[in-house]
Amino acid sequence: MRNVLVIDDDVAIQRVLSAALEADESVDQIRVVSSGSDALSIETDFVPDVVVLDFWMPEMDGEEAAAELRKRYPEARIIAYSGVLEEKPEWADAHFVKGDLPDLGAP
Repeated sequence: MRNVLVIDDDVAIQRVLSAALEADESVDQIRVVSSGSDALSIETDFVPDVVVLDFWMPEMDGEEAAAELRKRYPEARIIAYSGVLEEKPEWADAHFVKGDLPDLGAP
């Protein structure tokens, strides 16, 4: 089972990603926050295995958040999920462009 942390300031994106992750039986817990600084204040009992991270957010952008999250959760895989990044940034393990989702197993 995996714990997934979603960090995105767009409520619609939060809802879509949460719904997709809730349908995945391999996902145990999901936490959704609106900014990198919010992500750093989540409960200490939640340790993410995967972080879905938007790049362009207020207060702390994805690159800054990724650096802090790597310190706290070095084993977590970080997925950059952004409408402004066209290539995988160095700070991410994977990259998806908003609006261009991979096949999530739909029939």
